[in-house]
Amino acid sequence: MDDSKVRLPYTELNVGGKIFLLRLSALSAARLEERLGMSVYKAAERSDEIKIVSEFLYSLIESLKPEFTKQDAYSLIDDYISEGGTIASLNKIIAGALENSGFFGQASPERGN
Repeated sequence: MDDSKVRLPYTELNVGGKIFLLRLSALSAARLEERLGMSVYKAAERSDEIKIVSEFLYSLIESLKPEFTKQDAYSLIDDYISEGGTIASLNKIIAGALENSGFFGQASPERGN
């Protein structure tokens, strides 16, 4: 394995005693945009809609865990809420994952703007 390659960071989501790694790859982002008919940025503005939240979760997880399904995303939301979470707190985790994946936030100084 080539250790000189930089790995994209990910965000952890702990639900039901399982840790899910969240990262939006370029391919997953393109598929998300195709399914929703809008950009990642426009979809983030509509994160109060359950369909959008589930599509984000699906896209963030399936890039690292291809066997994860859309039905799994809805179940994950239900489990998260059953454990005392809220859609608002889940959206904060999703926003963090998008930022870690390079979709929001500041560019690093060595990469420019």
